[in-house]
Amino acid sequence: MNWARIDRDIACGITPTVQPFAGRYNSGSAPFPAGQSTPGLHLAELLDILRRRRKLILTIALCGTLLAAALALLIAPKYTAAAQIIVEPAPGVNGQSGSQTSDESLVDTQVKMMTSYDHLQRVVESLLADPKFTSRTNRSGKATHTANENTSPEPALADTERSWISEINHRLHIWTGTLFRNRNGAPLDIEDLQRRLNVTQEDRSRIITVRYTSRSPQEAAFVANRAVQLYVDGQEAQRSGYESRDLAQLRGQLSEARDNVARSAAAVQKAIREQAETPSGQAGEEARNADARLRMLERDAAASALNYARLQRRENEILNQRGATSPRLRVVSLAKPPTQPSSHNPLLFILPILIILLIGGSFVAVIMEQSDTGLRSERDIRDTLGIACAGLIPRLPDKENMKPHQHMLTEPFSAYTESIRSVVGQLWLTTPQRAPRAVLISSSVPGEGKTTAAVSIAVCAASLGRRVLLIDLDFKRPSVARELGNDTDKEIFDILLRNRPVAEVVTHIPDLGIDYLAMSASPLDALPSFVNQRLPLLLRQLSESYDSVVIDGPPLLGFVEARLLALLADKVVFVVKWGSTRREVAQNAINLLRKQDRLADDVDIPIAVLTQADLKVHASYRYGDAGEALATYENYYSRPNRF
Repeated sequence: MNWARIDRDIACGITPTVQPFAGRYNSGSAPFPAGQSTPGLHLAELLDILRRRRKLILTIALCGTLLAAALALLIAPKYTAAAQIIVEPAPGVNGQSGSQTSDESLVDTQVKMMTSYDHLQRVVESLLADPKFTSRTNRSGKATHTANENTSPEPALADTERSWISEINHRLHIWTGTLFRNRNGAPLDIEDLQRRLNVTQEDRSRIITVRYTSRSPQEAAFVANRAVQLYVDGQEAQRSGYESRDLAQLRGQLSEARDNVARSAAAVQKAIREQAETPSGQAGEEARNADARLRMLERDAAASALNYARLQRRENEILNQRGATSPRLRVVSLAKPPTQPSSHNPLLFILPILIILLIGGSFVAVIMEQSDTGLRSERDIRDTLGIACAGLIPRLPDKENMKPHQHMLTEPFSAYTESIRSVVGQLWLTTPQRAPRAVLISSSVPGEGKTTAAVSIAVCAASLGRRVLLIDLDFKRPSVARELGNDTDKEIFDILLRNRPVAEVVTHIPDLGIDYLAMSASPLDALPSFVNQRLPLLLRQLSESYDSVVIDGPPLLGFVEARLLALLADKVVFVVKWGSTRREVAQNAINLLRKQDRLADDVDIPIAVLTQADLKVHASYRYGDAGEALATYENYYSRPNRF
């Protein structure tokens, strides 16, 4: 990319054409053809992401699986006990049972009756009154709550009498009450029984199975047996009551019919005696009336006798067919406390949860990778910023109790030393005839590692026999003194404001072989030093006295002094923190340098340096650059050649 041409286009108001960023995973060197969209994430790139983020994926999967397993083990196992009864239909007139359809409807009727509210209420009341049941349950407290009590303490109000706030509060109480019900200390209520009790017909048979689920196997068997026994006993008692009531009514009718027969017989006998006592010479009309009355009494007596005989036969039928006119219920088997829980084994869900979390962790890894806007390679620098990258400076382990420039002196063959040597070689050794004198080290924002890079570059250049001057010109937060561990009361403002000689202010550090011009935190405004040309003249003078002048400047974003120093320097080294500096931030900082009016065709463009790189992570991206080589062949680069 031609830096000067881009600058001229911007100055002329022409939008420069910069190659779009093709993505971190485009391994090809050629840009995409015009009109062709950037390809998406391919299988090889996806596998590369999963391999690189495998620790994150495994951490999510393992931690999630362990948490799910712990929560599953905290859930108490549930036990289901089952009792069975059989419905024996009543025989018909000829002693045969009904059709199969009637049998199914009969069983369905019994199932519905066993789950009816009245029967469940009787079961709950019987259980709460039984001390054996209350002693088996784990809950404590008296059973002060009954099934037919209203759990809502507030009386129901009409919609017209309730405001919208009270209406919302009322609905909230309703719905939260379904989640958090208060039994007032009762170990069981009807809602619990309805939810845990299951009454079903076994296939198409006449057998009904009653199942109850509880956390206690003894309680499960106890409740299932009580529900079955109460229903069977209740049906027997109800049937006996119906038969006794019918028999009592029939016997009352028999007594009344017997009395009617006796009265009718007595009336007939009386009429016969009266007719016999009547004289034979009585008028014919009276004789005919007496005969008609006698025949009527005889008919009534015959009807009473017939009714009495019919009632007797009905009584005999009821006595002979007692219990045969309605279906009979018989207990097939009572429930026993189960030994194995009926709830699902939580250990069986570990593998599916692990697989699901692995898939979810993979999605998280891909999302994190795609949303990563950091710069990590020389190609990222070139495609995003349009400038070359001089090197990749690795991050030193935190366990080392020495500064990076001291590490260079003690470990001359380490990856850190090699990366600094690469930057120094590109600055002063690749083009000796155009080697810059004044080099500005800057960054887009603070915390990018520019001070550490400036000190290391200065020390490395001095080790090559060059006369190096390190100047701290970070006017807001000077930190070179802290990096060098050299506190001095002499600073650059002594030269600019107090006209002291340069030789008296510059500090020589013999251990590092460099000269150092310090700056302290000062409230003074540095901008007048640029206006009155004192600072430019000083830098020009120092550039003539030293082979290399390394300037630790302020960040480019937010500080006008950084852009003014870029005009005075022969070369700008733009520091980018590896994987941390966002692309937009770095682009905005570089755009500030593009707008400098002094840039011309013969002006060197800035170069970038990636700092604080994690070489192991960098090698996992497989860029194929020097950073990957330093991490992969660490033993080769860290050992000197032996002849």
